[in-house]
Amino acid sequence: MPQPIDMKRFEQLKAASELPSPRGVAIAIIRLAQSPDVSMGELGRVIKGDPAFVGRLIKAANGVVGENGRSVVSVQDALMVLGLPAVRAMALGFSLLSNYRKGACAAFDYARFWTSSVLMALSMQALARRLRVIPADDAFSVGLLARIGELALATIYPADFGLVLRKVAASPDARQLDLEQAAFALTHCELGAAMLSDWGIPAQLYNPVRFFEMPEYAGFAEGSREAGLMQCLVLSRAIAQLCLAPESEHARLIVPMLRLSSRLGLERGEFVMLCERVGRDWGEWAKLLQLDGGRLPTFTALVAEEETVPAVLAAEGETRQGAGATPAPLPAMPLAGTAQGAPADEPMRLLVVGVTGAERALVCEALDPSEFVVLEEPDCSLAVDRVIDLQPQLMVLNWGCEHCGQTFIQALRSARFGRSIYVLGLLDRDDEGLLLEATAAGVDDVLVRPLQRNAVTVRLRAGRRTLGLQRQLEYEREELRHFAAELSISNRRLAEAAMTDPLTGLPNRRYAMDRMEMEWAACKRHDRPLSVMVVDLDNFKVVNDLHGHDIGDMVLRQLADALRKVLRAQDVVCRTGGDEFLVICPDSDLPQAIACAERLRAAADELRVETGGPELDVSVSVGVATYDPSLTTMAELIKLADRAAFLAKGQGRNRVVASQ
Repeated sequence: MPQPIDMKRFEQLKAASELPSPRGVAIAIIRLAQSPDVSMGELGRVIKGDPAFVGRLIKAANGVVGENGRSVVSVQDALMVLGLPAVRAMALGFSLLSNYRKGACAAFDYARFWTSSVLMALSMQALARRLRVIPADDAFSVGLLARIGELALATIYPADFGLVLRKVAASPDARQLDLEQAAFALTHCELGAAMLSDWGIPAQLYNPVRFFEMPEYAGFAEGSREAGLMQCLVLSRAIAQLCLAPESEHARLIVPMLRLSSRLGLERGEFVMLCERVGRDWGEWAKLLQLDGGRLPTFTALVAEEETVPAVLAAEGETRQGAGATPAPLPAMPLAGTAQGAPADEPMRLLVVGVTGAERALVCEALDPSEFVVLEEPDCSLAVDRVIDLQPQLMVLNWGCEHCGQTFIQALRSARFGRSIYVLGLLDRDDEGLLLEATAAGVDDVLVRPLQRNAVTVRLRAGRRTLGLQRQLEYEREELRHFAAELSISNRRLAEAAMTDPLTGLPNRRYAMDRMEMEWAACKRHDRPLSVMVVDLDNFKVVNDLHGHDIGDMVLRQLADALRKVLRAQDVVCRTGGDEFLVICPDSDLPQAIACAERLRAAADELRVETGGPELDVSVSVGVATYDPSLTTMAELIKLADRAAFLAKGQGRNRVVASQ
């Protein structure tokens, strides 16, 4: 595990200078969200004082829900979706964005910084929805604030930080973190993590922020949440960098980005869809935040055009004349075009390299033009460049040439696209040693001089058939992955429906019992307080008898909304029967639960049910019970609360009773 942050230098900066900090309504939101007893209604009233934040909050909540969920249209719904910690972090981030669009550091591009930060936030949110490393709302906040240390340095050291940035721009080999350490005795990564810690962000979120620009020093346990979050931050920054880079840089940046996504277990097609979603969301966020949206690249076209093999082979071509290093293998990915099920009878590109004129003519004569498009390169030293330009599906190589031998084949096979090329090696003689050497290096089949027309035809047709089968197999796999994804979404929807009351939208009795089992186990294991409430709607039978069941349904729906708005963030209200609700209050003792129950009772008492005709007054009787060691099962705790609700009705209704 990494060492704790050295806060001494941060405290010195905090005391001697004005670090970026939230202002206005954001301060009230942050302070209110820290209170354990704040109600959603109270917090919602404060948030509505900042219309700009309202729009951003609702937009963020819809991003968490995703395209398949019910749209969030109100502040209260957004609060229920996001929860207090995420709302607090977003208030912080959006306040900084509003108040620090400009500054004194001339070399620091404030607009680009915030554009990159929002792109990272959207990328983190999309990755979190897919990988479930952390909740999507937390991921959005972490992405938005991940580089806040740079803004802080630009704010408190505008001249010195500007000098650092100019040095980095003038010398590509200069490392910004090293220059910062020399100039300020800390880096923007350390400063940003310290600021997040000071603002109350949990360590499991700010520690990855501290190390994502220098992951080699992190020391996170393999497979830990911090390690996964750090990798997501690295990939999110790569996405943001590519989005903001000039078009000439896209080919260079796409390769490491695909490698990173594969390490996180994302298929190429899935990752492209994720990036396209980020691009769509960015257009809306740019308008909402008044940022220069610009035009982001189309990732589908970009990945199709910029295959990973050119970058790897180009690096191989550059290093062959120098150190002769072999590039690191890239992760395996599907064949290009297979997701659309490319037809097997489509002509395939055949590149013939280093073959003499007569032999080249024989190869061309032996092939059917409807099956192969023959491309030629007599100079073996240009093989790398031709592979980059033409991206063939089959190759015939002169194995005796030093430029097309073992080193070249190994470099070719280390690339994703290169692994799918069917390679025929042209040997000078029928020698078992040469045959073993070629096949061990990665050649698929061999041809032996002197060439025979029928042998060429048979072997290349065999290669074409093999590639066709591989394409078909990959297409079927893609179909299965697509089907599995759809099935997963359907199952998740069914699971959510099975746990939701269709009338009120609240969790139902099944969910309530499952959640009670979890909270009961946590209460027993960690010796934490746990309280429950049974809320009974008073005289509901009279409402149904006098006004009908459709009006009764209206009463239940509006009462459910009223109860939900005044609950604390950690409390859960469920509909467990016709006119009965169960409220689960984790980490709450009896006085806290009674105070919460009074808010519920008051909210119901103030409710005027709109029916389209006469308004109806309602009230509830609330029974409260809390865990004590004499209770052996959760059923006994719920029974105590139910008995207290019965006593409340007997004492005149519209009241709170605790039988303990």
